[in-house]
Amino acid sequence: MTTSVPVPPPTVALPSTPELRHFPDRDRYELWSGDELIGVEGYERRDDGTLVLLHTVVTEKYGRAGFARLLVASVLDELAADGDKIVPVCTYVQKFLERFPQYRSLVAPA
Repeated sequence: MTTSVPVPPPTVALPSTPELRHFPDRDRYELWSGDELIGVEGYERRDDGTLVLLHTVVTEKYGRAGFARLLVASVLDELAADGDKIVPVCTYVQKFLERFPQYRSLVAPA
C-alpha cells in the first residue's frame, strides 16, 4: 500500500484561488490567479494517450513559494481523474514523485 503524503499549499496567499487551465492545442497546462499566469506544465501526448511531462515553469514572481508543487499536483490530480498515465521527463516532476508517492501509480510502465 502506498503511503499518501499531504502536498503542502503555497506559502504565499493570492487574491484569487489558483485555477488550472488545460490548453491541449498548445500541449500545456497553465496555472492562473485571476488574469495573471503563475506557471506552465508542458507535455507531449503519445499515440497511446500517455502524457510525457516535459517541463515545469513558474514565473519569477511566484518562484520558491510552492506554486510549482501546486501546479504539478493539480495536473496529476486531473490526469488521475481522467485515467491517464505519464512519463516524467521533467526533473521537477521526477522529484515530486519521489516526495509524494501517492502519484507514482500514474507513471506508465517502461
